Amino acid sequence: MSRLRIQQLQWIGAVAVIMVCLMMAGSTIAFSLSDYINHKRGVTEFGRFHAALHAAAMIARERGPANSLMGASQEEQPQFAAALKASRDETDKDIAKLETLFRTEINQSPEMRSAFMAVKAQLEFGRQTVDAMVAMPRDERSGAKIAEAIQAMFLAADRAQDYRDVAGRSIIALAPETGAEVMLTSMAGTLRERAGRLGSYVVMMLTSQGQARSHYRIAFDSELNRLFEVNALLKTYAPTTLQSQDVAQLLDQVTVSYFAGSLPYAQRVAFESNSGNAPTPAEFTAKYVPGMKSTEILRELIETTALTSLDRVREKAVKAMLVSASLAGMAIVVVIGLAYTLRRSLFRPMLAAIGQIDEIAAGNLATPPPMPHAGREVREMFQRLDILREQQRFKRHLETERKAMTEELRRLSQTDALTGLLNRRALGEAVGRLFSERKAGFRGFGVIMFDIDHFKLINDRHGHAVGDLALQRTAEILGPCLRPNDLFARYGGEEFIIVLCDVSETSARSTAERLRKTLAQAVINDEHGLMVTASFGVDWRAQCAFEDWEKLTMVADKRLYQAKRNGRNLVCFSDALEEMAIVSAVKSGPAGPGVENAA
Repeated sequence: MSRLRIQQLQWIGAVAVIMVCLMMAGSTIAFSLSDYINHKRGVTEFGRFHAALHAAAMIARERGPANSLMGASQEEQPQFAAALKASRDETDKDIAKLETLFRTEINQSPEMRSAFMAVKAQLEFGRQTVDAMVAMPRDERSGAKIAEAIQAMFLAADRAQDYRDVAGRSIIALAPETGAEVMLTSMAGTLRERAGRLGSYVVMMLTSQGQARSHYRIAFDSELNRLFEVNALLKTYAPTTLQSQDVAQLLDQVTVSYFAGSLPYAQRVAFESNSGNAPTPAEFTAKYVPGMKSTEILRELIETTALTSLDRVREKAVKAMLVSASLAGMAIVVVIGLAYTLRRSLFRPMLAAIGQIDEIAAGNLATPPPMPHAGREVREMFQRLDILREQQRFKRHLETERKAMTEELRRLSQTDALTGLLNRRALGEAVGRLFSERKAGFRGFGVIMFDIDHFKLINDRHGHAVGDLALQRTAEILGPCLRPNDLFARYGGEEFIIVLCDVSETSARSTAERLRKTLAQAVINDEHGLMVTASFGVDWRAQCAFEDWEKLTMVADKRLYQAKRNGRNLVCFSDALEEMAIVSAVKSGPAGPGVENAA
């Protein structure tokens, strides 16, 4: 086997193993990435389902003030009328939001469109029935007519739950991993609805007589059985599925405040509705609704916990993807190390011995690599050759050290040690080259200066180590958001500068706004829950010479401080103090529990 074929065999084997590792790692990473994407979509879709749940709950909640208003005295009517109007306004907002979020499905799916139109139609009919009843004199409001209005609102709630179920099926079809969360939140909404209906049946019994009252009592008992079934399912599955102690505790609170408080009161009133001591509908509602509030809180907590659970699974998928990538990298390193060891221990000594004989015969005295694992005879031959080559080897070593030191000094002179970004000196050199390399069709230069808000407060509150981490993380977060030919440097302290090449003025502004939002939404330190914001100043010039570089930075710096004076976490690209329209007014969320108002 020739020398060339031995080397080829070695490297072909190593490359083949590395390719297998890459394929296995790629498959694992692709699976993890797909899992992450699916759960991310699940979080988004569950957010839409939340809107359907909330709309159904608001429609059901209208019955409370409606029932009170229909049974109220003349003096009580203004109070309950205002409450009903507020409830209807909230419901209308939720339905409008629902139509916006599900517009595509409503337009494309006959089932979704039919369900949505049924909700709107039945809700309108129910409201008209309630309003007609309220318009009657109180002594003309018979129990049968009040019950008819209540049942009309029942049907509106039924249609809302039908739409909720259709939306839930649509969400599960798009994101199957949300199935358990969708079903649990649906059950929580059903629990709230059943509790509300029990109260409405009691109101109907209080306003009815004879056979009608018996009919509503039967409906009350049937609804009561369904309520217990839903509660039992929630207590069995919700805490375990959502892995939440808070949900378990709140279920116990619902048992105390509703099942041991408001519900027995409703049963007692229903049983004594024929007696002369029965309360008025308004009195009953005033005592029953507060205890039912815990079911509403439970519904909201289960929705929030379900969303948190989906977020947690999504984060696990990200970690799994990172672990897969790390394991793949480790496997490749191990394979490369093994290939190197075989090359050094087996192939290289044998080939070097043959090669050295050829080189000496040809008069080439270049220093060969050391052969620590070669045989004794070959080592003795190498030792004799090394005596002749020692001086040249020493000179080569010195030259290598000199080049390495020169390169390291060059790197240190151009790089900010903390963030790894360009320092101020290197930025000036890079800008000079950038300004001299303009081509035809060049759109202009943009300079963005930004400064971390309340940086001193971060240092004072968390220490300088966390402050340094904030600077490092700022560079890590915003660096990938820039183009390869953009310049990113630390200008001093907590101040950074970005030079955009070949950009329009609009693009420079939008880039600054995108960077501001990206930084405001990122977590700097998980331990402290630290998030930061920054104020941005932007300047743009269609043409600019290197001599004008300082002017650009001065203008951008001036606008940066204008952004701080205007409230921080802003982008300012104008010198006019009064022209607030040119300043981005979109604020980020709270800076996190570790900083409070520090960012």
